[in-house]
Amino acid sequence: AGDARAAVRALRGHRVLCAHRDGPYGVGGWSRRVIEWIAEDLGGGFGGGFGGGWAAGEPLLVTANDRAQDVYNGDSGVVVDDPEQGLTAVFERGHEIKKLHPSQLADAVPVYAMTIHRSQGSQFGTVTVVLPPPDAELLTRELLYTAITRAEHEVNIVGTPEALRAAVGRRVARASGLRTDLTEFVPPPPTA
Repeated sequence: AGDARAAVRALRGHRVLCAHRDGPYGVGGWSRRVIEWIAEDLGGGFGGGFGGGWAAGEPLLVTANDRAQDVYNGDSGVVVDDPEQGLTAVFERGHEIKKLHPSQLADAVPVYAMTIHRSQGSQFGTVTVVLPPPDAELLTRELLYTAITRAEHEVNIVGTPEALRAAVGRRVARASGLRTDLTEFVPPPPTA
């Protein structure tokens, strides 16, 4: 409807978070699913930024820094139908709204879902966390914690009880190469 402030507020209201980028449990699969739901609700096609041009109401994610346009990797925005400028990508900058024509965004993709990793540092009113199968290596307690702590008010989990148990029970295996038990450390003899 052209209300930039309401659009960015709605954008912060909910986010779908996935452990993977690809596959049926990943960002790609869930983005397609969400687009299908939107198209159903609208009673027709909804092309979006996946090659069909941007559409009003479409959420977007900047994927590379562009100092000239003052947009940076990780910035989220939304396309609105501005009454004066037509389709416009809007971004929240503190209390201000930054407006750009979508053609000025060289590196931006639709963001119907995003990886949990990319969501770090962001907050959303509600998050929907899509869990992969229990045997997925990325499914760890730390990943689940990161996803859940992105929510300000509500968390929805999409997955099996087994996947949730696997996430809670599996910790990240760190491989830093540093020895942690220094009580048995014997320094090498000095060289002459």
